[in-house]
Amino acid sequence: DPPKNARDKDFVTSLAARLGARLVLGESRSIEKRRPQVSETLLRQERQDFFNAYLAENPRSVLFLGHQKDDRIETVLANLFRGTGPRGLVGIPEKNGKIYRPLLFLEREEIRQALREAGEAFMEDPANFDLGPLRNRIRLELRPAIDRIFPGGTAHLDALAHHMAQELSASAPLSAGPLLIFEDPGYVRLSLRLFRALAPSRQAAFSRNILDRQRQWKLPLPPERNLLRTLATPPSGPLRHFPLGGGWHLDIVSDHADLVYLYPDTQNTNLPMGGHLRASLPNEGKEISVPLPRSGHLTIAGPSASPGPFPTGGMPLRPSLSAHLSAEVVREGAEDFEMTYRRKALPLWPSRNPLGKTKGDGSLRGIGSRTVDQLLSRRPMPAGIKDRLPILAFRGKALWIPGWLDRTGDLPGAETGPYLSITFQAREPSWWKKFLENP
Repeated sequence: DPPKNARDKDFVTSLAARLGARLVLGESRSIEKRRPQVSETLLRQERQDFFNAYLAENPRSVLFLGHQKDDRIETVLANLFRGTGPRGLVGIPEKNGKIYRPLLFLEREEIRQALREAGEAFMEDPANFDLGPLRNRIRLELRPAIDRIFPGGTAHLDALAHHMAQELSASAPLSAGPLLIFEDPGYVRLSLRLFRALAPSRQAAFSRNILDRQRQWKLPLPPERNLLRTLATPPSGPLRHFPLGGGWHLDIVSDHADLVYLYPDTQNTNLPMGGHLRASLPNEGKEISVPLPRSGHLTIAGPSASPGPFPTGGMPLRPSLSAHLSAEVVREGAEDFEMTYRRKALPLWPSRNPLGKTKGDGSLRGIGSRTVDQLLSRRPMPAGIKDRLPILAFRGKALWIPGWLDRTGDLPGAETGPYLSITFQAREPSWWKKFLENP
């Protein structure tokens, strides 16, 4: 509404001039603002971005916002029926970083009366009487209906919000301890039995803590309320790949729950290896560590003597988390090596052994497999592990998959030493130990 916006701008400009205060104005740049039913969430996020940008440019400043008690009550009501956890019942916090809300203890009418007595003018927003936005319907319809049945009942929601804020802030930091069985970028395993033994406020604190830690890896996050609601409600049986939002899924089996982020094919997919392999060539016996985009890291050891004859028959060997590359092959084609997570339709490097068994292949499970997907389908593996399984590819074909495939011995010139050693250091060694001991 351009005319209304102009009136608001004139009002605050005049007020700032009379008070001798500095005025900083901002305007939404989103095309969504032109739509009749613009998203409240979008506008709220734009305001927050504007505040954060100001605080970043003025690090010694703080902001005071005008939210009051009625705003908090309406927020609690909205969160209550949305099914949010204990954090949602706080409504609007009194402090959030450098943003303070000093008027939360006053009702809307109390503030108006104080302004009248002081002779100060104030603006009434006509949009507050539009029944389109959810908050207006709560203010004009839902809250009066509740107060007719329970006189003054909604006023108690402010006390509830205050108590919830105190409980959550007073809680000692929750140690992951035995609750958190395993944690990796995009993969969390927790004890469901211990989680459900926590008080609701502690469940919320723990959930928020693990999601905040996942945020450090630049991953999108599922709505906290979805996670809390699903963990708190026992399923009738195992829960598989239950969508939580944001690319995350939940698996519940027995007494543990797996929170798994399924990477899109385009995210953190490829890692060129040429530079790392070339850097290892002159460093005989020395090791370099290469962090992997999704989980764990690789240790590359400089050239050493032959790792021994490449087995091509006899009893199956246990799969290995290590592979060996001829230094001569690396010198000639280092730029053709890459670590990838793309499994779909990725062909396997052809085997020179008619049985499909090569050095360190681990078992005969590679027979008949032509692609990585076909190979991995031959043995159950949790989605959270499979999605983080690095694949060493050479010229667009899978050469080595830790614990699954090793066809480095089938490269032309592979028998010519010395050799670089590549080892996958997993972030969940206990799971891999069981996996490797049961080929």
